[in-house]
Amino acid sequence: MASLDPKQIDDLVLLTQNALIKRGAFVDLQSDLTDYVGVRELYKPHKKTFAGGLDWEFEAQVDHNHSARFVGLYENDGASIRDTFIMGKVSPRFVDAHYIYDTREPILQRGGIQVVDFVKSKYTSMIISYWELMESAIWGKPENSGDRKTPYGVPYWITKGASEGFTGLDPVGFTNGRAGISSVDYPRWANYSSPYTAVSKEDLIRKMRRAHRRTRFRSPISHATPNLGSMRNGIYTNDNVIGIFEEVLEASNMNLGNELASKDGKTMFKGTPVIYAPYLDNDSSDPVYMLDWKWLALGMLEGWMDKASAPAVVPGKHNVRSVFLDSGFNMVCTDLRRHAVFYKE
Repeated sequence: MASLDPKQIDDLVLLTQNALIKRGAFVDLQSDLTDYVGVRELYKPHKKTFAGGLDWEFEAQVDHNHSARFVGLYENDGASIRDTFIMGKVSPRFVDAHYIYDTREPILQRGGIQVVDFVKSKYTSMIISYWELMESAIWGKPENSGDRKTPYGVPYWITKGASEGFTGLDPVGFTNGRAGISSVDYPRWANYSSPYTAVSKEDLIRKMRRAHRRTRFRSPISHATPNLGSMRNGIYTNDNVIGIFEEVLEASNMNLGNELASKDGKTMFKGTPVIYAPYLDNDSSDPVYMLDWKWLALGMLEGWMDKASAPAVVPGKHNVRSVFLDSGFNMVCTDLRRHAVFYKE
């Protein structure tokens, strides 16, 4: 078979990189994470597309106007103006990943399926790097407000409070608050939180039950709300916590038979699966996040989701090509009171 010229190689790479077939099996040892729960649970199903490159804005009404009163006959009217709306703003963040190849590499001279296998290995390496960074972003936060590159993650929006209640206030390093709204100035802009001592029915599970009741807000009137997705809850924790949850579940069930781990992977709370998120093993406080995806989502910049480029010549290396994957996104939350986090003291 005749060797392919660089243009033919580039065309074949472009043709195959987004339509990879199940060939060229290899053992994937590229990451220490056993699962990408943040990517699977948030990046793929819970996205909302925002148009334009400007800040994404949403409004919240943080109080009523306090005009209602008991009155007597012939009493003068009360008339006062009270501004109860606040504006939240979230800016998009950007991420890229890439792979490169030299058009003179021997495997590329063979053509056919060898090129497809080669592209698959290169493309997979790029995607794993991309997903690993995304997973860390979803379960992390920028160090402070001066960081304009790192996306907002769950710990940015859902913060740990010192006591039980709506005590999840402004994240460390963000004196102006989340989305530019300060919990100090607006106390209702806060998430539910509580420390716990033991993973037990009497401690953590009892507090989770209270949080479930206290975060289910219902307005007495119907009005439009800045929902970010359909109604669906998610509960996420690390290996330390979910292991004890499973043991608590087994201790409450007398029909285990001869299965030693009959409840592994089957833990539920109020009908919602409790999901093991391996990245949370990095958090020594053993957190449990209770999230409502109706009010929390990954905002995607229109036209900039997983945007793969065509092969391009690397400057100064005319035989080397680069392929880039770009996305514009950030995490957005429009109602903090629908979420809770628990952590070990």
